[in-house]
Amino acid sequence: MSVFGTVKIVLLGDAATGKTTLKRNFMGLHLEEAYMSTLGVDLASHKHVDEDIEITFQIWDLGGQKEYHKLRKKQYVGSEGGLLVFDKSRLETFASLSRWLEEINSSLSTKIPIYLLGNKDDLMEKEQNALFDSQAKIFLEENMNKFEFLELIDYFSTCALTGSNVNEAFLDLGRIIMRKKSDAMKI
Repeated sequence: MSVFGTVKIVLLGDAATGKTTLKRNFMGLHLEEAYMSTLGVDLASHKHVDEDIEITFQIWDLGGQKEYHKLRKKQYVGSEGGLLVFDKSRLETFASLSRWLEEINSSLSTKIPIYLLGNKDDLMEKEQNALFDSQAKIFLEENMNKFEFLELIDYFSTCALTGSNVNEAFLDLGRIIMRKKSDAMKI
């Protein structure tokens, strides 16, 4: 079965968690050495084509600073999926995940799939990565049915610099959204 279409996804999470680098890696763009925080929102479009899929991703990379809260609420409207990112090397970004889920949930009127991404696994020792991965899975289980408009799907441990699990996260999310759209059209 061939899958094709356009999906709007949002990248959300605290500032400096690697959202922009994840996006650039997925798009096959040069990764920049210098860090510049996203101010407000950075929009991008990327078409992914392989044997069975052609999806154009409209990627809304949202600035994670608290002062953009009101702006983000408007940008969530029309989202069809999201990647919620935390930085494994900064515990406070994991601690704020619930706040992010509450924020996006309060801005939606239809249910969307969300993947949780623990990014920067290259900065952690193997044991620390395993601990974060187990904590993230527990977080997902505890919050699975907590939000009216969010379907917490799964967790990926990623590295935006090396590309570890980056394509998998984006493409899995894209396929889920396209299946949902296809099922809705059959009604």
